[in-house]
Amino acid sequence: MRRLTHKWNNKRNIMSEGVYGEQPTGRVTHGLLRLSTAMRSQAWEWAEGVGLTPTQGEILVLLMQRKGPMRLGEIARETALTAATTSDAVSTLEGKGLVEKRRALDDGRALAVRLTARGRTAAKKALQWPDFLAKAVGTLKDDEQAAFYRTLLKTIHQLESQQQIPAHRMCLSCSHFQPSKNPKKTPHHCLLLQINMADTDLRLDCSVYEEADIAMQKKGWKVFAQVTCLATSRGR
Repeated sequence: MRRLTHKWNNKRNIMSEGVYGEQPTGRVTHGLLRLSTAMRSQAWEWAEGVGLTPTQGEILVLLMQRKGPMRLGEIARETALTAATTSDAVSTLEGKGLVEKRRALDDGRALAVRLTARGRTAAKKALQWPDFLAKAVGTLKDDEQAAFYRTLLKTIHQLESQQQIPAHRMCLSCSHFQPSKNPKKTPHHCLLLQINMADTDLRLDCSVYEEADIAMQKKGWKVFAQVTCLATSRGR
């Protein structure tokens, strides 16, 4: 009996995943870290091929997404970089002719950064390196992708609340957003654009975003979280 117990314990030790633990939280964390390893590797492989760094590529994509000039402080805040790192990266991009600095339209004393024509071309190429991840997600069923995205949104929101990542201009914290208590029957709705939205249509970075007041944000997230919990309980 002791030998059988010893063998079983050895098997459990072999199956153990180490420092991240064997609880769901640890396994999810471990999985996310493995994804981040793959993403970092792919980002550097792309960047080295075009003579940039992943940070520089991220700044180019951000400027393209915002479709207009941004100040250094805004870039630093959106990318969660230090002011010094942001300044160095932008200076390098400027030296390569991918961005240019001009006086901000709303404040002639401040400088704003914008893409050049070459910079826009480079930004479009920078959007391509995550394709490997998109292909993997694309193998999931539609309902799996929707559940995955909902979970990601909730995780991002939690990290935002803890001020561990920059706030996003997402639908769920926007004053124009009306969450649905049953999105499968009645879709979410954007009052400004007058469009209905499924879970997978919810945006992380919207150009017409207007931040809702705290009370409205809490109400929207409460509805969204309740729907998630209901969908999970039904799936069991």
